[in-house]
Amino acid sequence: MNLYFFKITLRSLVKRGVFPIINILGLSIGLTVVLLISLLVFSDLSFDKQFKESNNIYRINANLTAYKAGETWCTLGNAAGPAFKEAIPEVIAAVRTQKREFTIKVNDHPMRIEIMTVDEDFFRLFDTPFVLGSPETALSRPNTVALSAEMAKKLFGAENPIGKTFLVENQLLMEVVAVYQDYPKNSSFWGYKIIAPITVFIGSNVTWMNAGYETYCLLPEKADTAQVGAKMRQKVLEANNGWWWYHPYLQRLDEMHLYSAKFGRSFTSSQSDIERVKILMLLAAIILIVACINYMNLSTARAQKRSREIGISKTVGAKRHELITRLLFETGIFTFISFLLGFVLATLLLPVFNNLLNEHLDFGLAFRPLFLSVALLIWLATTVFAASYPTLYLSGFPPLLAIRSGGFTPTSSHATVRKILTVGQFAVAVVLIAWVLIIQSQIHFMNNKNLGYNPHQLMYFSLSMSSMQADVGPLVNDLRAESSVEMVSRQMPAFFSGNSTTIAIDANDHVGLSVSMQAVDPDFIDLMQMKLIAGRMFSERRPDDSIFQVVLNRAAVEYIGMTPEEVLGKRVRLFGYEKNEVCGVVENFNFESLHSSVKGYGYHNGPWPKSSIMLRSKDGHWSEQMKRYEQIFKKHFPNELFEPQFPDLQLAKAYEGDRRTNHVVLVFSILAIFVACMGVFGLTAFMAEQRTKEIGIRKVMGARIVQIIHLFTNNYVKLLLISLCLSIPVAWWIGDRYLQNFAYRTSLSWGIFVAAAVITIVLTLLTVCMQALKAAIKNPVDAIKSN
Repeated sequence: MNLYFFKITLRSLVKRGVFPIINILGLSIGLTVVLLISLLVFSDLSFDKQFKESNNIYRINANLTAYKAGETWCTLGNAAGPAFKEAIPEVIAAVRTQKREFTIKVNDHPMRIEIMTVDEDFFRLFDTPFVLGSPETALSRPNTVALSAEMAKKLFGAENPIGKTFLVENQLLMEVVAVYQDYPKNSSFWGYKIIAPITVFIGSNVTWMNAGYETYCLLPEKADTAQVGAKMRQKVLEANNGWWWYHPYLQRLDEMHLYSAKFGRSFTSSQSDIERVKILMLLAAIILIVACINYMNLSTARAQKRSREIGISKTVGAKRHELITRLLFETGIFTFISFLLGFVLATLLLPVFNNLLNEHLDFGLAFRPLFLSVALLIWLATTVFAASYPTLYLSGFPPLLAIRSGGFTPTSSHATVRKILTVGQFAVAVVLIAWVLIIQSQIHFMNNKNLGYNPHQLMYFSLSMSSMQADVGPLVNDLRAESSVEMVSRQMPAFFSGNSTTIAIDANDHVGLSVSMQAVDPDFIDLMQMKLIAGRMFSERRPDDSIFQVVLNRAAVEYIGMTPEEVLGKRVRLFGYEKNEVCGVVENFNFESLHSSVKGYGYHNGPWPKSSIMLRSKDGHWSEQMKRYEQIFKKHFPNELFEPQFPDLQLAKAYEGDRRTNHVVLVFSILAIFVACMGVFGLTAFMAEQRTKEIGIRKVMGARIVQIIHLFTNNYVKLLLISLCLSIPVAWWIGDRYLQNFAYRTSLSWGIFVAAAVITIVLTLLTVCMQALKAAIKNPVDAIKSN
């Protein structure tokens, strides 16, 4: 019987011409997207599962109750890990990690590179295969490092790296004692290429305050995490006289990847966002549903031709459940062919998908038993959904009516259902196009918003930690003498990575407002082209000065509760000292992305070494100028690495995720619209086929081509208008939800929704008119004879 069904299906495929191709191609596109999204979800959910103790390893995060109350940090002070291990019996092991960038020299060749500093138990928690050396001894001695296999090859080529040394910051000689296999791409530690003992870099500097260390702990199986978390909070309070500015809480290792996107201060190499995954899953489902709707529409549209076949089958004794089985089998063959084609397309498009999302997915995941099981369920669900209405409708034809009239009338119920499904397709298209336009509008807004400073034509570079005390005056003077340089100034630390502290005007205010502070030259504000709204910029600090002069932004002054003019000359507490006098106030500037509101910021003339050099070019032709700047740099610091950074590029990187979201939504929207247009094309082609004789008679009676085209477009215009009424409120709601992610955002303009509607209408009518025109210009004599 199955062989009989298979023969009928193949025969039907041959006879139906273009319609099976439309069905298969539409379903293939939908299934391709679903497969790609499923690969991403499968990869995200498998993060950090490769460790034996992954279910019992937790990262200790910090919920801030003061300082930046409401935020969550992934880092703690370096005193926390050892204290928890000592005081809490459930903590079997605790490991601190910190990522820092250093200048290293290998065979006198300098390079900037990140080094992960960790506790000795790191390889105990995160069991890692070793190529050379032993995990038990890799971190047992100071001044030693373990390299990943990739990094060992990069630094030492094909040579055996064991026993090799390299110099860190021209001061510290490190010996390679082990080589481990690179962590897989679905690991949070994929970026850990050089691992060194943490004691080398922190020494005896143990503190609760400097929250710059990610801390992991190993708990017993099925440990009560709420109870352990309460003990950790109690230990923090005991160690800090009953008050502290954060509460520790435990986050399971396998939750870090998807549920930490909005946390601050993380060193892990890959962070996704569960919200992004949900959006992609929703888009994939929408495209697949649109493709299934196409199948339903074309199947029910062709019911007139299939109905006689069904009626004869019923007359000779076929039961309804037998017909349902046969029609499901037929759809299953359609979807299976589409599924195979979808696998091929997904394989070919995976590099493009990885590039769009900045992922590293490997299609080898698709051949794992669990993924294949999920793929099988997707195929079955697609088959059932696509076949549901056509199968129930076709199998329900009364035999006599089906044979006599084909079971079809212009006002039949399936025609109404088909119109409803078509309206749904158009509504989806409008929503997706509007979403793309809203994202693009927000990106344009971000690119053109006045940030309070001018990030263009700026470049900066820094000296290594070993040269921070060096005199950079001669270097600055030589740069200022260059004709291409407009201004040069010094700062510490680089760009807007200011040192965090709190500001308060009341000595009894032990909390204060979180602010970032930078030590800069007096001409720094002019170089940044910031607006000074009160007072003046501070002067160069003299050796006998006992007071620090500071310039604050408006946000910091508003916290103090004064106007910019009133705060001038007042003393404020910064870095725990009260000897800071406000001499000026600048207008707020966005030193973070526009996702965040402006926070407190300030500049001071304290005795910090300012080894970061910022310059503004007159024309920004960096390719022509970099060689000259490097020559000047090497003249003064021949052993240092010259690594220029560009603030405008860093700013663009801050919105890279938003641009990728825009690209993904754009691509998926185009696919959804393409699939919908295929459905419209198929329906119009079928209508033209059914009305061939009518069109021929109308042309003989004098109907013009425009009137023939109007026959086809009239119904679609009505459906489009209905879909606009339904989709625009939904698109408005989705756009508003998206824009809530930004502290500074564009407004929702009606022009966006009008443009989305116009694009949908134009694409639909062009698709309809192509088929209508083909039918309208056909020879009327041939049209009449064809039926």
